[in-house]
Amino acid sequence: MPLSSPSRPLPLHDSAPSELRTLARLALPIALAQAGLVALSLVDVAIVGRVSVNELASCAMGRTIVHTSNALGVGIAAALDPLASQAIGAGRPGQAWAALRSTLKAGLLVSVVAFSAALAATAALAPMGVDPALVPGVRRYILGHALWIFLWPAFLAGKSFLQAHGATRPALLAVIAANAVNLVACNLLVRGDEALRWVGLPPLGLPQLGALGAGLAASVASVVLSSSVLWSARRRRAAAPEHPVPLATVYRLGVPIGLQLLAEVGVFGLAALLAGRFGAPVVSAHQIAIGLAAFTFMGALGVGGATAVRVGHAVGAGRSPLRAGVLGLLLGAALMGVSASVYASFPRPLLGAFTPDAEVIAIGVPLLRIAALFQLFDGVQAVAAGALRGAGDVRFPFWANLGAHWAFGLPLSIGLAFGLDLGVRGLWFGLTAGLVAVAVVLTTRFVRLARAPIARTLPRSG
Repeated sequence: MPLSSPSRPLPLHDSAPSELRTLARLALPIALAQAGLVALSLVDVAIVGRVSVNELASCAMGRTIVHTSNALGVGIAAALDPLASQAIGAGRPGQAWAALRSTLKAGLLVSVVAFSAALAATAALAPMGVDPALVPGVRRYILGHALWIFLWPAFLAGKSFLQAHGATRPALLAVIAANAVNLVACNLLVRGDEALRWVGLPPLGLPQLGALGAGLAASVASVVLSSSVLWSARRRRAAAPEHPVPLATVYRLGVPIGLQLLAEVGVFGLAALLAGRFGAPVVSAHQIAIGLAAFTFMGALGVGGATAVRVGHAVGAGRSPLRAGVLGLLLGAALMGVSASVYASFPRPLLGAFTPDAEVIAIGVPLLRIAALFQLFDGVQAVAAGALRGAGDVRFPFWANLGAHWAFGLPLSIGLAFGLDLGVRGLWFGLTAGLVAVAVVLTTRFVRLARAPIARTLPRSG
C-alpha cells in the first residue's frame, strides 16, 4: 500500500469504501512509525535483559516514570491534531504552520517540569516497597533520558503537522533511522566491549553502563527523530499568511489531552511500580509483556491518528465526521483482534525472544494471555480518543479515563493483586476492566457528538 505524501492529497468527500481506503492508506505508515517507536524500547529490553535482570527491572521502572512524567508534554504536542487538521480542512495551511510553532514553544516549557518531576518521583520508590537496590539504576536511566524528555514532544508535534498534510513518510523514515542508531548506541553503551567482541572487533575499553547506557541511547535516538521531522515540516511551510495561534489555545487543548494521557499512562505506570513489590523477575516479565502489548497497540494508535486527521478534516470543511470515526473504530478493532490471537497462541516464543530466564518467561505467559484479552478494548478506546481529539473534544476523554482507570480499574487491580493474592495477574485483570469501561464510554460519546454539528477549534482568521 503506497505511503501518503504531499503530492497525493487526502480527499475530503468520500463514499464509505473510499473513506475506508483513505483511512487505511493514512493509518498504515502512521502505525508502522508508531511500531518503530515501540521497537526502540523493545531493543533496549532485549539488550539489557541479557545483561542483568536487576538492570532490566531498573530500566522498566525508569521508563515508566519517564513516560508518565512526559504525558503532559505529549498532550501539548497532540493539541496540534485538531489545530492542524482543521486548518487544512478549512483551507488555511498558514495557520497550521503557526500552530506548530506555538506548540513547540508550549512543549518546551512543559518538558522542564516533566524532567524535574521524573527525578523527584524516584524518592517515592523505596517507601512504596520497591527494592532499594534498584533505585540508583532507575535514577541513572532517567538522567540518561534527559534529552528524550525535551525532544519527544517536538517529534510528536512535527509528526502531527505532517500527518495533517497527508505526509506520513518523513516520520516513518525518521523512525527507521532512529532504530538503526539506537541499536548500535544501546549495544555499545549497555554492553561495552562485550558488544564489540560479539561482532569480532577488538576491545576499546568501553564500560558497561547498564541502565544509564540505555537512557543515553534513547536520547541519541530522540535527536535523530526530532531533527528529521522538523526539517521535513519546515520544507512544507505554507506560503499563505500565518494567523497567530496563541499559546493559550495550545494549552487549552493540550492540557486536557495530557491529563487524559496521564490518567491512562499513570495507572499503568503505578501498576508497574506496584509490580516492583513482587521482585525483579516479576517486574522484568511485566516490562516484556507490556512492551509486546504496546508494540501491537501501535496499530490502533496509527488508526487513531488517521481517524483524528479525517475527523478534523471533516469538521474543518463543515461536514459530519461520523462516517470517518465509525470506520476508524471498526478498522482498529479488526487490527487488534489479530494481535490478540497471536498473543494467546504463542506467548512462550515471544517472551523467549527477550530473555533466557525461565522464571521470567513463566511469569510472563499468563500476562500475555491477559494482554490478548484487553487488546481489543485498548484498540477501540485509542481510536475513539483519536476521533474525539480530531473533533476538538479534549476534556471528556480525560474525565472518562480518570473515572474508568482510577475510580474503577485501579481499586479493582489492588484488590485482586493484594486482597485476593493474585499477584501481578490481579493487577492486569483490573487494568483490563478499566480499558473495557473507557472503550464503551468514549465510543458512545463520539457517536452522540458526531450526530450534531461540531464547531471548529481554530482561532478566527485575522
